[in-house]
Amino acid sequence: MNEQLAILVGHLYDAKRIEDSAKADRIAAEEAIAALVETPENGSKTVDAGNGVKVTVKRALGYKADVEALRGLDLPEDALPLKLVPASYEFDTKKYENIRDHRPDIASALAQHVTTVPRKVSVTLKM
Repeated sequence: MNEQLAILVGHLYDAKRIEDSAKADRIAAEEAIAALVETPENGSKTVDAGNGVKVTVKRALGYKADVEALRGLDLPEDALPLKLVPASYEFDTKKYENIRDHRPDIASALAQHVTTVPRKVSVTLKM
């Protein structure tokens, strides 16, 4: 049994190396495609790649917010991108983006306590 286990472990090791290499190749191809297809920072675009293949590139932003600091700002409750969840507050991304787009005066105060982080770009092929 030890010989069989050693053979299987060797196969698994080889498969994992191939998988890691394929993953690195996939990520490099996705990044190169994403560099060629312009999208909004929070949106997607599908383009014809030829040969009956369409590619969709999707970008999104993630936010990390200091909820307690936001609550401590001297702003009206409806101007805060927060929603009450049982026993605590949770950052409301959609409300924050709406405030950012339509109320720059308030957005500048909020931005001191919110970190914007680009999320991983998604690339999808449709055949």
